[in-house]
This record gives sequence, C-alpha cells and structure tokens, in this order.
Amino acid sequence: MHHHSIGTSVVRRYVEELPGNSKLPDWAFGVLFLNLIVFLPVFLILGYTLGHVVPTLAIVEDPNPPAYEPLNNNENSDENASPASENPEASGRPVTTSLRATRRLLISVAGRRALFRGFWCAVFLGFAGSALGAIFNMRIIPLIPIGQLLAQLALVQFGAAWTHIVISAPNPLPFYRRLPPFRKAFEATCFPILAVWLATALTVVVSGLTAVALGIKIGFSDHDRANNPTVDGHLVWKLIVVALVSFAVELVTVVPANVILVRVQASLLPPEEDAIVPFDRSFQGKVEPAIVGGKGFVSMRDALATFPRASWIRLYKLYAKIFAATTVAYGLMAAVIVPQILLMAAKGN
Repeated sequence: MHHHSIGTSVVRRYVEELPGNSKLPDWAFGVLFLNLIVFLPVFLILGYTLGHVVPTLAIVEDPNPPAYEPLNNNENSDENASPASENPEASGRPVTTSLRATRRLLISVAGRRALFRGFWCAVFLGFAGSALGAIFNMRIIPLIPIGQLLAQLALVQFGAAWTHIVISAPNPLPFYRRLPPFRKAFEATCFPILAVWLATALTVVVSGLTAVALGIKIGFSDHDRANNPTVDGHLVWKLIVVALVSFAVELVTVVPANVILVRVQASLLPPEEDAIVPFDRSFQGKVEPAIVGGKGFVSMRDALATFPRASWIRLYKLYAKIFAATTVAYGLMAAVIVPQILLMAAKGN
C-alpha cells in the first residue's frame, strides 16, 4: 500500500505528543531493536512470502492442467504431508487456492528456505532500483519522477529472473547467472513494466487527492504543528478512508497490471526449467517458440486473455486471505510493542 508514510507520520506525532511531553529513555531503543530482531522472520514472511512469492505462483498457475504431479525435491517432505482431503491439489483444485497448501508445496520443493526463494535477487533489485532511480531523477527530468520506471527498464533481466526463480524448480546457479538476454527481456516486458508503473502512480495520486479532500495535512515544522490536526479519532477515520481508497484503486489497477507483467516474465522461462506449479507454457497456443520463428514470449493482450475468470476469483480471494493474515499478525505484534512503548514513556518522565 502507498499510505505507509501517512501512518508513519501519525505514529511519530503520537509519540511526540504523549502526555507531559514524555520521551523514551535511551535504553528504550535497544528494546525496540530487540523487538525488531524477534519479529524479523514474521515481517519477512508477511512482506515477502505472502506479499510477493505466493501471489506470483497464483498468477502463473494453470487452473485446468492436464494430469500433473507437483515437483517434490525435498527429501524430508513426508513430515509436511497432509491427508488428501486437506490438499487442494489432491482434489483437482489449484494449489494456490489455499495459503497452507501453497506453503506445503514450497517446503516440499526446497525446505523452509523455499519460503524466501529469490530473496537475494529481490534485495539486489531493491538496492539497484533505488540507486538507479535516484540517479535518473537527478540527471534526466527532476520535475517528473520517472526514475523508478527507467530503473526497472534497465533491470528487466533481473525482474524476469526473480519470477523464474520463484516459479521454477531449485537451481544451483546464482540469480545473476539466470538472466534472460537483455534485448528479449526488454522487448517482452517494457510495456508491462510501464503499465505497472502507471497503475502505481495512479494509486499514489488518488490516495493523495483523497487525503487532501479530507483535510489531512501532516508535517513536523512549527507551522505544521500550529495548523494541522492532532492525532484524534477523526484523523484516524480519515486515514482509514484513505487506506481503503488506496486499496480499492490498487485492486483494479496495480493487480491486473502485475498479472500481465508476471505472466509475460514467466513466458520467458527457459524450456529446460520446470515450474513447481502447473504452467501452460504455450498460453493456450498463443506463444510460438523462437526456434520456429515465433517471438518466444506472450503478448500483453494474450497474457491477460489467457487468465480466466476462475483465476481472477482465486487471486482476489488469495489477496483477501493475505490481507486478513497480515492484519491479524500486525495486530498481535502491536499488542506486544505498544504497551512496551507506553511503559517506557512513563519511565522516561
């Protein structure tokens, strides 16, 4: 979501405006850092596994495959097996119908580390994308923030490689040795990347306009403090409205654009690599292999046309489950951390 900065600002102002101008003692930051270390695996599972890995598998999975046996490369996977009645794949349903079944599949493929497959490639993409984006924004068109778009276009090979790592069987090669040719990756994914960027920008703009329309102004200068509302019930409800609007816009713009991008990237998967979920490489016969004169990847139109209604329903249900799981997890973590902050603030008086 794109409203995190608003929420962070509110939390910061809340802490600064504690009764009696309470300040946290110096040792409090050590406690908060310890909390971060303890909850780091949870953050990674919520933000990375549920936020990126699982949806990518759902976008690629063929809902009506021929007879298919999921890959199982983990020698100790028997301990993770469940009765057939609990497995969607055993009943003919896509494995990504269920978060638990998807987790079992990942663990069966490469153990628990499979929950974070592609992580280092994602880390590289994050740092390289941020660095290149900042450089492009400074050097090219400072008034128009297209740096991130240009950075993603420059890193098209790594974006495609990340998708390949997530959806394919374990491969001992490091991610930088699994890159598709730049020209082919750029030709295939440049317009899908543009679509995702435009959809994301639209979400940010709509969220910002909603915040302005509701009179939300957040800052930290003396002028801001004198003119902006304090953190009260009215502001909280306004922030909830902004979050819901942002979420709704993202569902109808960013998600479809990302579906197209991921499916186009998946169509570049080398023929010698196997997918861990049922995957129609031909996209219902729309893709002609390069060896017979075809492009060797699916078009944006065909990537969307071959994603059936049942898959859309499954994907949005999956996002709803991920949202619910994330909300519950962050709620539980807040129930642990917030009392600590209040207690430490009281001791700081």
